[in-house]
Amino acid sequence: MAFEIALGDGAPHGVEVSRHGDEATVFLDGRSHRCSLRLMGDAHQLRVDDRVEPVWLALQGDTVFAHAFGRSWRLTVTDPVERARRGAEQADLATAPMPGTVVTVAVEAGDAVTPGQLLVVIESMKMQSEIVASREGVVDRVLLQVGDTFDRGAGLVALVPELEG
Repeated sequence: MAFEIALGDGAPHGVEVSRHGDEATVFLDGRSHRCSLRLMGDAHQLRVDDRVEPVWLALQGDTVFAHAFGRSWRLTVTDPVERARRGAEQADLATAPMPGTVVTVAVEAGDAVTPGQLLVVIESMKMQSEIVASREGVVDRVLLQVGDTFDRGAGLVALVPELEG
């Protein structure tokens, strides 16, 4: 899998991830690193090559907030393939940034929404994320209900397309 990861407000770096079992090889800036991430209580244990550190993570959309190595970090993770695939449809369909379970559905078909308004809350890896409206519009369909599980990229809430609006 290929991603772009920006640290803070910096320029994005291309990152390739190759998974094998519970571990992954991460290619960053021309170097490969053997990595693993395991849940340990309220934190995670991150291993990069031979270094092991506790890491606390919080997700908000495509942004990961991390506390690791004695510092706090804000990373923006972008999947260029997904970004290109969604293109103009992105504003009409709220999709799941990762696999998980629907915890809360805050809207129903016919509801008017504004940018940033809560649509659904999902849970993935014991962390909850709010999925919000990207634009003003009217809810066309709620595609999943509380308790439903889904894969990354699954549609959660569809707005009436802007051309029909």
